Amino acid sequence: MPIIILLYAILGGIDFSQGEWSLIGVSVPNYAPHPLQRQFSAFIVQDNAILRQMQELWQGHSFYEDYCDYHYVLKLYQGRRLVKTLKVNLRCGYITEGVFSYTFSADWLDRFAGSFRPIHWSRVWFRQNENLRRAVQALKDAPDVYFYEEPEPYLYGGRFIIALDSVHWRTNRDSLYKTVKAQVEEAFPAGKAYVRPYFFFMDDKSLLYFRFEVFCDQSDYERYGRRLSVSVGWQPHIGPNEAKRLILIGVNRERFFAYVRAWLQRHGATTEIPD
Repeated sequence: MPIIILLYAILGGIDFSQGEWSLIGVSVPNYAPHPLQRQFSAFIVQDNAILRQMQELWQGHSFYEDYCDYHYVLKLYQGRRLVKTLKVNLRCGYITEGVFSYTFSADWLDRFAGSFRPIHWSRVWFRQNENLRRAVQALKDAPDVYFYEEPEPYLYGGRFIIALDSVHWRTNRDSLYKTVKAQVEEAFPAGKAYVRPYFFFMDDKSLLYFRFEVFCDQSDYERYGRRLSVSVGWQPHIGPNEAKRLILIGVNRERFFAYVRAWLQRHGATTEIPD
C-alpha cells in the first residue's frame, strides 16, 4: 500500500473572500541571510486573490525539528486585528506556528515577491507604563498602523498569571480557555481585565498544566484578581529601571509622534508624549 502523507493547510480555515486582509512580513536576523531579505526588510500583501493563491499552495507536512533561525516573521491581519503569526526559515525549509512546524519551500514565498509592497516598521521603547498605555490608545485609532503583537494587554497597567494544573490530556483547549475567560469576566467588572493563554505543558503522566495571563490595573487586581487561582502575582509591564519595546508596522518615528500628539490634544491630556 502507498504511504499517505497528510498535508497541513498553513492558511487553512480562513475565508479571504470576506473582509480586508493583510499579510505582513518582517525580516529578522539570520546567520545565513536569504536574498529576499535584501530586497524586503518588511513587506505587505493586501490582494485577497494573492492570499488565496498562497492558501492553496502553502500546504506542508509536520516537521519535527526546529533548529534554524528564521528569516521572516509573517503576520496575518483581518482589518488591523492580528489573526495569525508564522515564522519561516527559507533555507532549512519549514514554517512554524506556535509549537508546531511544517515543511515550507522558499519558492512558496519567493514566487509572490512581485506582489510585495515595501512597508516601514519601527521599534519604540518606553520607560513609563502610562506612556506605553497612551501610545497604544492613540495608535489603535490610526488607520494605517499594525501592531506586531496584539495591543490590548498594554491598555492595562500590568498582568498576573493564573494556573490550572493536572488537567486531563483530552481536554479541549479552546473550551478550557472559554471557561477561564468566563471566570475572569465573572470576577472583574466589564472592561477591567483581558485574558489570553500563556503556555501549557504535559507531565510524564500525560496531565496538562495551563497558565493564562490576565491583564488589568493593580488596584483592580487587589480588589478582584485575588479571587482567582493566582500563580504569579501582579507585575507592571515596565518595572523600575526597565524599558518595554513596541514594534509598529506602517509608521515611522515622525508619524508615530504626530499620531500620539493628536490623540493627547483630542483627549485633553497634558502629560509628556511617550519616550
